[in-house]
Amino acid sequence: MAKLRVMLSTLLIVTFSMQVMAQQIKPEGIEVTGKGAVFIDPDIFIFSISLADRAMTAAQAKQVVDEKTTELLTMAKEMDITDKSIETTQMNIRPIFDRSAQQSANLYQPSLIEVSREITFILDDFSHYDPILDKAIHLGVKYISALKYQTSKADTFYRQALDAAIKDAQAKALRIANKLDLDLGKVTHMTEIPFNVPKLIMQDSLMESSSIALSSTPGKYEISAQVSLIYSITR
Repeated sequence: MAKLRVMLSTLLIVTFSMQVMAQQIKPEGIEVTGKGAVFIDPDIFIFSISLADRAMTAAQAKQVVDEKTTELLTMAKEMDITDKSIETTQMNIRPIFDRSAQQSANLYQPSLIEVSREITFILDDFSHYDPILDKAIHLGVKYISALKYQTSKADTFYRQALDAAIKDAQAKALRIANKLDLDLGKVTHMTEIPFNVPKLIMQDSLMESSSIALSSTPGKYEISAQVSLIYSITR
């Protein structure tokens, strides 16, 4: 029994050592990294607006928020923005306490009640962005989130970026081989490196002014890919 345990332990050690060696040994040749990117015009625009009001009671504040919400959504409907492009959250109620109150009896008695509701727009037409912001500011918006850009063809554009990354790696390998007077063989190993972090090349800053003269331009959207190639060498 003891001999069997020793044999099993030895077998496990040998197997583990072989696995470690296999991970450490890389194929011989020229290893290069290629990067590719495509710059596109986004076709999905996402932002959120929070409408809020403060009153002596929650019912009073809710009524004002409901009226603001109805007015904003009515305008969106007139612009042919579909219901599936609008997401509304439930009411958020927050008591507002008067910090200057000195009497202990009023410490837990809110002076006002704030009611708010967040509305998220998912637009496929950027021309709707400015009018909605303009209307929200007129209604007394609590905040407007930063504008997010996306594309409905992310997979297609990523494949284009991947093709560009492979071409970049091939060109690098060829330059290295020419400099070292070597002949490239076939690709013996390829790794797709996680690198696809979409970047917004130019983003509108959040406008905090109450001015109604809003004019925005969508930025370019970058989709990137990265690969690692190992070429064999034929001398």
